[in-house]
Amino acid sequence: MSNKNTELTSMIIQRRILGILCALLAPCSLLFGFIGWKYNLPNWYMSISSTYYANSKIFMIGLLSATSIFFFAYKGYDWKDRVCSLIQAISAIGIVIFPCTAPSIPKHIGLFCLPVSISNTIHCVCAAILFLTFDINVLFLFTLGNGEPTDRKKLRNKIYYICGGIIFVFMICQAFHNPIAKILPDWFPLTWFNEFMMLESFAFAYIVKSEAIGRFNDI
Repeated sequence: MSNKNTELTSMIIQRRILGILCALLAPCSLLFGFIGWKYNLPNWYMSISSTYYANSKIFMIGLLSATSIFFFAYKGYDWKDRVCSLIQAISAIGIVIFPCTAPSIPKHIGLFCLPVSISNTIHCVCAAILFLTFDINVLFLFTLGNGEPTDRKKLRNKIYYICGGIIFVFMICQAFHNPIAKILPDWFPLTWFNEFMMLESFAFAYIVKSEAIGRFNDI
């Protein structure tokens, strides 16, 4: 097998793993948190980030850290892919290193024991950048091609546009979190739901890009 084919195979495997990791993050952080829900902090389930303070934090920390490592290792086709993956890697690990705020937590948190307000600000910026680059990745990089697109490529592009559109819509929903939350029950985890929809859309786009679903691949 030539070096070019080896690199392509490695890139496809990386995409599949990244897609799986992103798909697992939201459900695992929530579902396994119910095992110790009596001992978790109040509202631990409201967002993926809040599970940092729950018994399921191993999934939040572990999956995000693993995702960051794979993004660091992912080269892609050219410098645009590389820059995007590096930003995603740094943002993902930033979410872990700088935890969000939550009720009844210490005044200083995270790896660097920063004040809660500072850590939460960095955390939110990293999360916003991560989801924004996810959308850029899906809408503007996955849709690129060489020459005249085949019918299957056109189909894949439609999927990418749909997934990118979903990510964008739920980014807007998160930006208007407070007004939307007022019309929903207090127990509803709106932030978690927004994150779930964005992550699953990105994961599906990445899995399609990894050629894991035969019906979407070029013959």
